[in-house]
Amino acid sequence: MRRRRMARSCLRGLTELFIKTNVPREAPVSCKAGKRCRAVNEEGEKAMKLREKQLQLTREMIKEAALAAFCEKGIEGADLVLVAARSGTSRRTLYHHFKDKEQLATEVYVDNLRRMFGRLLLDFDFKAPRASVEAILNKYLSMREQHPDLLYYDSLFNVYFASMGKNPAELPEYKQLLIDEARLSTSAFTLEPESEETGQKLVWIERTRMVTHLYFTYLQKSVLNSRQNREVSKSAELEQDMRYKQFLLSLWSGQ
Repeated sequence: MRRRRMARSCLRGLTELFIKTNVPREAPVSCKAGKRCRAVNEEGEKAMKLREKQLQLTREMIKEAALAAFCEKGIEGADLVLVAARSGTSRRTLYHHFKDKEQLATEVYVDNLRRMFGRLLLDFDFKAPRASVEAILNKYLSMREQHPDLLYYDSLFNVYFASMGKNPAELPEYKQLLIDEARLSTSAFTLEPESEETGQKLVWIERTRMVTHLYFTYLQKSVLNSRQNREVSKSAELEQDMRYKQFLLSLWSGQ
């Protein structure tokens, strides 16, 4: 009996020793290996960011080509094969970014609105209100001279959407844009509650919004007339645009 107990005790000890010596342990990672892993991860992140930039650049190239093609041939008349060719991409690549012409036309429209509205009001300075308004109107005038397609496309898209029984104002992107621009305008026109100047500043804000809207509408019609009547010289058009700008400045000043 005594020998059996000794044998069992010896066997138990050997078993515990075997378990302790055979517990799996993590292999130590050398400092060099850790640096190599970090370097690989950093290269992977750089490659991913580069790919994202390339995709965004391709998307912008497609939209730029689409704007020109839509203004030249109309949205319905412009073939997406033409848009792909002008953007230097394949039709397959174009459809990878945009499922159809409506999505492409809509995104171009919303992008144009972001360039044309709201953010210009951030240039308003209460210390020089009239000069600020004139600077904003000058930017609209510069847009009409250098990027008339932006103004023309707004009209094209409204007609295109109406032909499908839709209203651009109902677009989720359009509604969100209005919210974003209202927030930007509010942050631009910082007002102190119950300040003596608050009333006057509110008048300036409303007048500024009014004249910028009127000038945009006028310039849009000016672009349409220019496309329909090629005989009118650019100098004559510019003179009319400048004259209307002066009228709006007088209106803003309450004269």
